Amino acid sequence: MKRKNRKSATQNTGASIQEGTKSNLKSTRRSGGLAIDSDPVEAVPSAAGVSERTVPVRFLLGVLGGGPIGLTRDLSSKFWDGLIPMAALVLLTLVLHMLAAPIQGFWGNSGLLVYLVSLLGLGVVLLNHAILQTYSEIARGWLGLASGIVMWYVILLSEKIGGAQIPGATILLLLVVIGLVSAILWKSVFPIGIKFFVLSVFLAAVARFWITSQQLMATAWPLFNSSLIISGYVALAALVFVLVWIIVLSKERTQRLWAAMWGWFWALQVLSVFLGKPL
Repeated sequence: MKRKNRKSATQNTGASIQEGTKSNLKSTRRSGGLAIDSDPVEAVPSAAGVSERTVPVRFLLGVLGGGPIGLTRDLSSKFWDGLIPMAALVLLTLVLHMLAAPIQGFWGNSGLLVYLVSLLGLGVVLLNHAILQTYSEIARGWLGLASGIVMWYVILLSEKIGGAQIPGATILLLLVVIGLVSAILWKSVFPIGIKFFVLSVFLAAVARFWITSQQLMATAWPLFNSSLIISGYVALAALVFVLVWIIVLSKERTQRLWAAMWGWFWALQVLSVFLGKPL
């Protein structure tokens, strides 16, 4: 009896396997020779572990939301450490530039001399506070930038009192000296406040040299008039890029402050080309 039961069970199992094999073959023939699984197939992940179809969607959501590149991520820091410092630096440069004319109109060169000495003292005080460890890193960067702008305008004001513009060779020599000294002392000696101070003076000198050299060449060769306008549009595009980078891609407070300085640099050139101010 036991042997008969085992034989019948084996026969039933073999029959069921054959029936299942036949049904699979029929479904394969109906589908055109390709075995189609009834379960839904998930999207195959790409090499980065994300479906290729979901990459643009996730990027868009990351830009609009609070993801790693979101607009709303650290929004207050983007304003206070990036956009507002940039606007403040441009405003400070314009104010220093516009105050010189009425002071010279009322008090002449003696008034400009007092103005120069006052700015020199202000720049020294700001630079002194930029190296104090009692302030935060961002505050020291702020102070270094402000001191650099004030000190650069002291240089411009000194040549204005002398009655002659700074020659291009003098500016070029100033750039070389600042560049060499900064390259030597940048990593090992300069704290962050001095870095912002030195680089702001350097960038202001670069912007002035670039604009004044093109203006001087345009007086001799009209071809450089168009190159000056083109450089203004290039500076405008770079300024827009800096703004977008601060809002969309910046991650740290110090990065935004560095970007604010570069935005100020490009804004100087835009103002100089299209408005004739403040270089």
